[in-house]
Amino acid sequence: MGKHLTIKERYYIEISLKKKVPVKQIAEDLGKSLSCIYSEIRKGKCIQRDRYLKERKVYLADYAQRRAESSWKNKSHRKLACDDKWLSDLRDLILNKKYSPYAALVRCGSKVCEKTVYNYIHQGFIPGLKVTNLPYAKQRIRKTKRIVPYTKGLSIDERPDHINDRSVYGHWEGDTVYSSKDDHACLLTLTERKSREERIIPLPDRKAGSVLRAFDRLERSMGTETFRKTFQSITFDNGSEFALWREIEKCSRSRKKRTTVYFAHPYRSGERGTNENHNRMIRRWIPKGDDIGLYSPEEIQAIEDWINDYPRRMFGGRSSREAQGGTG
Repeated sequence: MGKHLTIKERYYIEISLKKKVPVKQIAEDLGKSLSCIYSEIRKGKCIQRDRYLKERKVYLADYAQRRAESSWKNKSHRKLACDDKWLSDLRDLILNKKYSPYAALVRCGSKVCEKTVYNYIHQGFIPGLKVTNLPYAKQRIRKTKRIVPYTKGLSIDERPDHINDRSVYGHWEGDTVYSSKDDHACLLTLTERKSREERIIPLPDRKAGSVLRAFDRLERSMGTETFRKTFQSITFDNGSEFALWREIEKCSRSRKKRTTVYFAHPYRSGERGTNENHNRMIRRWIPKGDDIGLYSPEEIQAIEDWINDYPRRMFGGRSSREAQGGTG
């Protein structure tokens, strides 16, 4: 299974078809899937004339083999020369702007498909660009950390359908990004589920009090009513930095409700997949091990703007800012 058919197997198909053996039986005899054999028969048919000069389509092993060999040769054909300026522009976007191949294609204008770009990179066809230069190319070592769940908060299971289906703006996912256990500084990251809008807030540490003060500052800068409309709900993981979730839900002055906090299940980061993907985008600029405290507020803001202006496949190449029409 999963290998190309050999010439002997093609001869077997040709003989079996002449004997009117069922296609299902041929697939079982060769150890191939039924769809594989049907596809092979369809591609390997050619027109023959009988002694009455009547045309009919029949499967021929020799013709099918020649067609397959020709297809293999065409796959290695390069569509662009190594010194093409377009490839140079593409390489600069991936290396310097930290773009993925898809995002770089959107910015450069598509001369080839995304798969071709990946093939060029894997074959070393683009000078100065290696597979390890691509985002997420290196294997990540997953470390198991102990999580203390907050069972008194609302579970993600209680989240309404209009939040789950991303039909309404104003529902966010949140987490913190930090360098190592020895570094205190971290980033509070908030990602809007519908528009993929990103907000990054630097924190001096990962304490629950620092997270609460960050939300209070954000509320004061936006105004309470705007905050309520923008942050209708936030879904966190079970990290200890969100232990003051009751206070996060309340206004800093009137103590009235300003948002609703939900908690994902422990060890299920996929329930906050949008925020996790954005955290990986941040890692393109702040690798693990870098001291986040050494990055200036202007540099953090530049990363936030880069994410909000990044071309998105889900929006047809538009950024989250363009798709949302400038919201936030």
